[in-house]
Amino acid sequence: MSQYTAQVPSDDLVKPEIRSFYESFYAVSDTPDAHDKYAAFFTKSARLIMASNEANGRDEILGMRKGMWEKIAKRSHKPEKIFSFGPGSNEVMLYGTVKYELKDGKKTEVEWSARARFVDEGGALKMEFYQVYLDTAAMSRAK
Repeated sequence: MSQYTAQVPSDDLVKPEIRSFYESFYAVSDTPDAHDKYAAFFTKSARLIMASNEANGRDEILGMRKGMWEKIAKRSHKPEKIFSFGPGSNEVMLYGTVKYELKDGKKTEVEWSARARFVDEGGALKMEFYQVYLDTAAMSRAK
């Protein structure tokens, strides 16, 4: 099983395609130079909120993504659980951890949660909204 495979409740409310989406998404998210691939997981007009930062549209998301790697040498997400908002819902909540290795050699691990909403865009599942909740001060506590 991949480190990107999250647990889902046994009630089958999380669509299998959403679970598969996140396996691919976090693998790309942890690849330093995969900026365009990362942005392609979002709709053209998506809204991304990452802690206190916000990006609207794929171009801004691409810029935010590049900025996320400015001080990071390595990143490793481990999504733990995905929860659906209900039967047939295209909205989910996630919980997981992410390990960071900074370019100065310091390391830290952070818990995070996220809320996402999906739509079909051109026959592909894309996020139109993604908000990540995490402790941004964790970087300053890196050892």
